[in-house]
Amino acid sequence: MPIFSSHRTYLRPVLILLLVLTCLAMAVLQYWRAATRGERFEREQAAFLSTPVNLSPQQREREKLLDRAATARGRWRAEKTLFVDNKIHRSRPGYHVLTPLQLSGSEVVVLVNRGWIAAPRLRSEVPTVPTATGEVEVSGVIRSFETRIFELKGTLPQGAIWQHVREADYRRHSSLDALPVILLQTDAEGDGLIRDWGSAQNPAAKHHGYMAMWLIFALMASAYGLFAWRKK
Repeated sequence: MPIFSSHRTYLRPVLILLLVLTCLAMAVLQYWRAATRGERFEREQAAFLSTPVNLSPQQREREKLLDRAATARGRWRAEKTLFVDNKIHRSRPGYHVLTPLQLSGSEVVVLVNRGWIAAPRLRSEVPTVPTATGEVEVSGVIRSFETRIFELKGTLPQGAIWQHVREADYRRHSSLDALPVILLQTDAEGDGLIRDWGSAQNPAAKHHGYMAMWLIFALMASAYGLFAWRKK
């Protein structure tokens, strides 16, 4: 029994130290995420105020296009419209509406995220979206296709309702010659879609909150360890 008690006496401070170090490591991780995601958010928000570039079929360098304001002129390919599922707006379920815009004078398209629409009462129904005919000019900011996605198993898109829009999947299933980016539409078009992209909150604040939480946990563990040591 004394041997067991002695082992437990030494084990307790080791476990407390590991707990404190783990909490501090998590706080550092949240600090890093606040810095990186905050920087990304500020860059994305700055794009709404930048001078727009005119998208053309020749612009294929993704990194040079990302997070820039842009305009594109062409015709909607309404028959190729996609609906990205599980998009929530003010607690209401719905979809993001993505329609390719065929650029004027070419066969090349740019996929445009036109905004949010509420889901019909029956999930088996596809929303009806009014789409202009003839040539239009669309303004927005340039974003990337989805890249890092956690899925329990790979799911291939089927029909008009998609869970994710990855560039390779889109090219394969649409059979369209698409630019390597998505245009997030910001101008009004009278189609009833909601485009409040600029109203999002900086995610850095959330991660700063998580960081503070982990620091409090580390402080509590340290205080407990000090109390237990002084009690001996």
